[in-house]
Amino acid sequence: MNIDTFWQIISTVQNDDDVNLALRTALSALDKQEIAEFDILYTQQLRKLWHWDNWAFAYVMCGCNSEYDFLDFCNWLILQGKTNLEQILSNPDSLANYDHVPMNDGLPAPYCDELDLVAGLLYEDITGEELPYHNVVNFQPQGKKFKNKPKLLKERFPLLFAKYWQQK
Repeated sequence: MNIDTFWQIISTVQNDDDVNLALRTALSALDKQEIAEFDILYTQQLRKLWHWDNWAFAYVMCGCNSEYDFLDFCNWLILQGKTNLEQILSNPDSLANYDHVPMNDGLPAPYCDELDLVAGLLYEDITGEELPYHNVVNFQPQGKKFKNKPKLLKERFPLLFAKYWQQK
């Protein structure tokens, strides 16, 4: 399993209504070693996203205020695919014009619960053995913690702030 194959798999499941099931189905076609390698690559992507700068725009956009909310937000970011993810990370304010932000009762809900667990659970079902759990939430995010003062967030993410701040 290489990173290109990882992103190909993500692209095949990203628009499915039940992405966890779609990912499980896609990974079921692989052997146990490839499933384990997918899990490692997924964790690597999560750790790259586990940064205070990313949490700052998640906070503005959808009120992300816990490690588990942020993890689910990072899962959603990965689901956007390699190209979209790179664009979002280079310009988080571009999310204000992004057409694929899920909404729930009129509020942004860019979360994907437990997508990070799919490969490990499938591996365990197939082999009866657990993969090492790469718990991202036990690590401090990289960088410097952002200040959650509205004025500072508005300056940093003007488009996201204008679109989402009052909706939370």
